[in-house]
Amino acid sequence: MTKSHDIVVAGGGHNGLTAAAYLAKAGLDVAVVEKKSYVGGGAITLETNVKGFMHDVASAAHIFIQANPLIRNDELELISKYGLKYYNIEDSPSVSVLFPDDSYISLYKNLDKTCESIAKFSTKDAEAYRRFAKWAQPLLGMLMQGFFTPPAPLGGLFAQLDQEGQGRDLLRAMQMSSLDIIDDWFENDCVKATLARFVSEIIVSPDDIGTGVFFFIMVPLLHTFGMAIPEGGSGAISVALKKCIEANGGTVYVDSPVTRFQKSGGRVVGVELQSGETISAKRAVLANLNIKQIPHLLDDGDFDDDFLRRVKGVKQSVFSGFNQNVSLNEAPLYKAGEEVNRSCLVELAGFLQDMRQTFDGFKYGKTDGSMPCCITATRFDPTRAPAGKHTLYMFQYNPFEIEGGAERWNDIRDEVALTTLNTLRERTTNMGDDNIVGNTIWSPLDLRNFNDAWIGGDPLHMRNMIAQFFSHRPFSEAGYYKLPVEGLYLCGPSSHPGGGVTGGARGAAMLVMEDLNLDFDSIMEK
Repeated sequence: MTKSHDIVVAGGGHNGLTAAAYLAKAGLDVAVVEKKSYVGGGAITLETNVKGFMHDVASAAHIFIQANPLIRNDELELISKYGLKYYNIEDSPSVSVLFPDDSYISLYKNLDKTCESIAKFSTKDAEAYRRFAKWAQPLLGMLMQGFFTPPAPLGGLFAQLDQEGQGRDLLRAMQMSSLDIIDDWFENDCVKATLARFVSEIIVSPDDIGTGVFFFIMVPLLHTFGMAIPEGGSGAISVALKKCIEANGGTVYVDSPVTRFQKSGGRVVGVELQSGETISAKRAVLANLNIKQIPHLLDDGDFDDDFLRRVKGVKQSVFSGFNQNVSLNEAPLYKAGEEVNRSCLVELAGFLQDMRQTFDGFKYGKTDGSMPCCITATRFDPTRAPAGKHTLYMFQYNPFEIEGGAERWNDIRDEVALTTLNTLRERTTNMGDDNIVGNTIWSPLDLRNFNDAWIGGDPLHMRNMIAQFFSHRPFSEAGYYKLPVEGLYLCGPSSHPGGGVTGGARGAAMLVMEDLNLDFDSIMEK
């Protein structure tokens, strides 16, 4: 049995849904094909342990997407028509970085409040932070302008940056680590640790070369657009996108694993499902998959040896995530006090030297439970739990490959989970067993098994570094969404602008429309 559409999107993560929604709004007959019984990929919210407690599995807070015209201009009417609602973190801290002695620094959307918090440790660094945030602001505009559109050639961007002083500083940062740049600007170790911990949220070690650009992006991004969480959980954006697709005549197929791309005359013309059914695409197929999955879905010889070598050479993140979904009677109460209690993200951290050693240990397969990121979304969004109850998202970095192999996670998962929970208990007053209603543990191995695209347990698909960013994500020969098989495009975390909840597949949709002689701007104006 064969079903036919104009466009087929393989993979129903939020990026696949984003591309499909834009293309459906353009009047194309679009189909999304998803393996699971629900869509969303990493942007999902599930009842993972106790009835009535809704937990985010991968993504939680939405930062980058706030700068996307998808949300900023409500281009697809997700907010005005399809039920998406954000709680914007305005008066509370977006992030509080909490140290072992219960001292902390809070980062707010408001620059003045952030500087006041930094000044508790160093007035000089507070002044330097203000200068940096204001100095980096114009650079944010330049970088974000190309974040949600097809990427410009990286060489051209470098040449543009090399024309004047501020651009040269950014070009220099792209070749350095985040911590190198932080060292240039700040002197207090707790301030440095705070900023390094914040930048690490995009799954990068602050010591890694080629990550300095992310510090230039994340600081002004926080103070321009802030942080937000969607009502009902991270999966709310996926639900809204699905509604938008269907309202514009598109179709979403769930429980439909793709086993192969169908080809005819050298062109990809559809997908074959595990059921034996074929869904054909008259105009294009978009793969919202990990780039390393793509060759297995085509025949030998469809890609040359050089392309396959580059696929194999894509660098995985040094560490992945170890997540716990904890259902609670009470929200965690931090010994540090009410300002930390009110924070959206509470990032536990060691002091600078200890934190650097922890990140370094991930490279050698050392497990850790000392610096979870804790989000109690129900402080802002009570819809996620029964009245008066709370949810806790506790995300701890850990390597996928550990001593004894990744399968050993099955043996040590509970031990690492308890170590991480005990770290939180040391910083709080009420996180005993009597407060915990239920807990679901996701090791890096569990995350890999949960989603085929999360190779190495990495929802971002690959390491964030300048060599795999902009038009070089995943690499230059596949960095503009087009794959070297006619009719096949790449979207999602393996392509520009990378992982996280960005809605970045807007750029892929724009390129497909251009190839189909459809004018994106005029379609958005309708």
